[in-house]
Amino acid sequence: MKKSSLPGITAIRYIPCVSLPLNIELKALVGQPIGIYDTMTEVCFTGTPTCITESEYDNHAQTEKTMLTFHSVQEVPIRRQLAFVITDAQGNSFVIGHAEAPFPTVKVTHSHGTPAEEKAGYTYEVKLIGRKTLIKLSQSMEL
Repeated sequence: MKKSSLPGITAIRYIPCVSLPLNIELKALVGQPIGIYDTMTEVCFTGTPTCITESEYDNHAQTEKTMLTFHSVQEVPIRRQLAFVITDAQGNSFVIGHAEAPFPTVKVTHSHGTPAEEKAGYTYEVKLIGRKTLIKLSQSMEL
């Protein structure tokens, strides 16, 4: 199993999965440039978000699992099928999501916090399992 982490996340945005290009997973696997040209919604986050990707070869196929975790005081509409676009410190953007199934699953934990330590807000855990789940974008509109 190979595990990698995306350091220095500077921006998180979301977009409905239906707004992504079709067959984005297959295009990424063959190295075709991928761009997103639709409006994305910025998420204001606190703390240090993490994005970890694990890949393994199982039953004659490559499988990848990506998990994005972040804390925010903003509510994200998790009942919709959303893809998440993250930007790292070098300005590279990556998308977690596809226009077709499987879609990312989003788990949210609401915390009221304590006066001494924890911050109030929401902790989001976005998980996607597929052949290619953390896809580098060649172009995107910063909206």
